[in-house]
Amino acid sequence: MRAMVLTEFNRPLEYQEVDDPRPGDNEIVLKVRASGMCSTDIKIVTGRLSDFIKLPHIPGHEIAGDIVEKGKNVRHLEIGQHGIAYPIISCGRCPYCLSGNENLCINTRRLGFEENGGFAEFVKMPADNFCPYDSKQPFENMAILSDAVGTPYHAFTKIVRLPVGKPVLIFGAGGLGLHAVQLAKMMGSTVIACDIRDESLAAAADCGADLCVNLLKSNDPAGEILQVTGGLGVDVVLEGVGKQETVSLGLKCLKKQGTLIVMGYNPQIDIIVPFIDLHNKELKVAGTKICTKQDLIEVVSLVERGLINPEVTETMPLSELNTALDAVKEQKTIGRICIRD
Repeated sequence: MRAMVLTEFNRPLEYQEVDDPRPGDNEIVLKVRASGMCSTDIKIVTGRLSDFIKLPHIPGHEIAGDIVEKGKNVRHLEIGQHGIAYPIISCGRCPYCLSGNENLCINTRRLGFEENGGFAEFVKMPADNFCPYDSKQPFENMAILSDAVGTPYHAFTKIVRLPVGKPVLIFGAGGLGLHAVQLAKMMGSTVIACDIRDESLAAAADCGADLCVNLLKSNDPAGEILQVTGGLGVDVVLEGVGKQETVSLGLKCLKKQGTLIVMGYNPQIDIIVPFIDLHNKELKVAGTKICTKQDLIEVVSLVERGLINPEVTETMPLSELNTALDAVKEQKTIGRICIRD
């Protein structure tokens, strides 16, 4: 099969012919029809997640396609069936798996990280990682659900329950942030979106954001946000950038007993949270990591019912993956880029 292979960190991926994957008894092989491009893929290619990556490596963790081969024990799935790859390969035995939190599995392996991913013609995975969907849905729309939609959905349903009618502040109006805006509006919240690009904020407004703040143009973003909340602040902050500046600004904008969820991340930095803010305002700070398989099933249902619109703004062929990576790295995209066959 043809694949885009990372052979050296901080170098362009190579378009190579590699061996086709073969399924084990409990595995399937998916013909990759679409694979989403995530900022985490930039971290992988640039070596910032090198502890998890063994070279040569095929990245790509947002995957949709159809089954072309299955192991002898796989009886509940059919050849040709359309579906999404849930990227977390969990052990099914640890306390987190047994409690339905397989995204936190102690023995986890992930498609596109420890295992080869979807920037290829085919990908192998456990049959249990396959999430079927209505075959009428476009592959590129469905490919991004496990992360770009599933991650903010997990944050808003498992990490905190969004209070209906209360303000939510979302930092970053990109691939995850635009879906976070849609989800928060669907759940009945008032949404404030922050970014540094007018184009991204225009997209956030199209997704339903009630107030959009350009952090580079506003003289006092915290004051602007506090003003529209009557001086109280927001109930929830979803930080999707992974920078100290936005974490600090989010803390300033939180009301007493509010929750800051850190969704964006940078493995090379630590964030600082002042003790005095936590103490005086009884603030809660939480992380969030992708989604569970059940979250993904629920997100698929939302899309199939027309409640969420996947924000795929561009598709490119597999051979142009490096161009797509550069576009994401240079922040030239709105929403998600998808690699299509």
